[in-house]
Amino acid sequence: MITHPEDEAPTAKIRDLADAFYRWKNARDDAKAVLDNIDREYAEAEAALFEAIENAGLESVRTPEGLFSLNDLAWPKIDDRDLLLAWAEAEHPDFLTLNLQRLQTPLREALRNGDVLPPGLGYSVTRKIRTTTTRR
Repeated sequence: MITHPEDEAPTAKIRDLADAFYRWKNARDDAKAVLDNIDREYAEAEAALFEAIENAGLESVRTPEGLFSLNDLAWPKIDDRDLLLAWAEAEHPDFLTLNLQRLQTPLREALRNGDVLPPGLGYSVTRKIRTTTTRR
């Protein structure tokens, strides 16, 4: 006879742990919602301040709260992959590194299928509880 976990009654301790976990998950989710709102308002305030300082022809402004300076940061994006790879191979081979995020799929497939991992690839494990709840 095949039994399923839901056929067996959990112990009181396991129920208590699950309920406590559920309460903490909800508290975390509520805090994230508050943080998301604060992040949105922060971004709007930052953009408004940046624009005001820039429009005034200044590079910074000092208030009793501190010094607020314009800081333009450039982030790379790839316009022509082939050209960039040719340049990196010739000038900066150290730029051609492995991407751990892209290795997640073959790692998880190998572990699931019991296959041998690619040479030089190891892994670590995090243990989390996945939940599906009806709240919200």
